[in-house]
Amino acid sequence: MNGTDRTGLRARTSHAQASTRHTPSLTGPVRTCVGCRVPDSRSALLRVVVGGQGELIPDLRRCLPGRGAWLHPTGDCYDLAVRRRAFGRALRVSAHLDTTAVAEWIATHEQTTVHPRHTESGFDADEHPMSTQ
Repeated sequence: MNGTDRTGLRARTSHAQASTRHTPSLTGPVRTCVGCRVPDSRSALLRVVVGGQGELIPDLRRCLPGRGAWLHPTGDCYDLAVRRRAFGRALRVSAHLDTTAVAEWIATHEQTTVHPRHTESGFDADEHPMSTQ
């Protein structure tokens, strides 16, 4: 054969090549955020499970039983997940879910997290070029 697939549109690839083509460059276990749908390492995401009364519980140790949904611990991803009703689909629950515990944890976490200040190389804190003197 000529090296294309049966439609004649794409070059044929082996299964080994196809499986490595879409693999993220992250090390360790990778999960997808239910809010923004971006894959990230498990350690960067918050695991959320359903409690007995239909409330979402942040699983900080990542060991509670049951199906879990993964979420970046930011207000933006939380808002996207709630707006898209992603928690119910990811956790396979059709009943209404109470998300207040997750919202409170994210609000507290975002307030206590210190975000590093990034400055461009060659500039000091007040954005003046560094002197060579």
